[in-house]
Amino acid sequence: MKDHAAFGRHVGWRRKRLMPTYSRYASMGASGVESATMNLHAYLDRIGFTGQPEPTLNCLQAIHHAHPLAIPFENLDSFLGQPVHLAPEHVFDKLVTQGRGGYCFEQNRLLANALADIGFNVTTHAARVVWHGLDKQAMPRTHKLLKVHIDGSDYIADAGFGGLTMTAPVSLVPGVSQASPHENFRIDNEDEYYRISAQLGSDWKSMYLFDLSTYIAPDFELANYYVSTHPESRFVHHLVAARPFRNGRHALLDNHYTKYSRDGQKTEKVIADPDELMALLMDIFKINLDSVDRTALQTRLAGIINRAPEAAELAENLA
Repeated sequence: MKDHAAFGRHVGWRRKRLMPTYSRYASMGASGVESATMNLHAYLDRIGFTGQPEPTLNCLQAIHHAHPLAIPFENLDSFLGQPVHLAPEHVFDKLVTQGRGGYCFEQNRLLANALADIGFNVTTHAARVVWHGLDKQAMPRTHKLLKVHIDGSDYIADAGFGGLTMTAPVSLVPGVSQASPHENFRIDNEDEYYRISAQLGSDWKSMYLFDLSTYIAPDFELANYYVSTHPESRFVHHLVAARPFRNGRHALLDNHYTKYSRDGQKTEKVIADPDELMALLMDIFKINLDSVDRTALQTRLAGIINRAPEAAELAENLA
């Protein structure tokens, strides 16, 4: 009995030492959106929103359009071996104050907190990415999205799906093609999941599968840790950046830059100089690099330039 008790104390001590502490989420409601005080005015100024912030569909559409055009999708932290923090104050400081961007866990945390602060009914959910045929194998839930309830109707909001980040909320009505300022999107029922797809030319391309189970901050902390540190994660080995503009999209995978226009034209360029690549991050993707270790970044950029053929092969997978 003494041995068992000692073992129990030993295990308990190790659990306290090794497991992350989630006590800050104790007051979180069933929505999965952590209560957080944010400077809403600074966020709205960051995205260029000048309307009246109120929980209406028109306001949601305006914010959802402005957010991804102003705040780029990027993975510089994980690419440089730096931790990706998801606490609301860290996300706000990085994406708003520092003028950086982020990926889905950061983008949609910021968007969720802003919408909740305005008065929207927001819940957080997790998805399995199936972009580019990945549904042929079992994929983990490594993507975050939001559901917003307005006047009896539900809408999917997502400011963090890389090269196909939505620029408008999509009504949770299956089987209907829905226009946005960029691509058309569609949600379909599929067994226990919803599947969201984007129309590229005449084809519909699947993006991810999700259900309406609510996921909370600790769930995303674990997924974020995997995405930002796992040896096989693309966000560890590859530089990814994306930003929509009024008439198209900019996309970057390593040193392979692509500009997509809404009229169907595509311009591609393989960049062979680290300084040019760094300038592209700042000028085209609007990433403020003041808080980034530029020496470390230049070293990594030089490394990916040396593997340019691999980047070219992967460019069509940008998501």
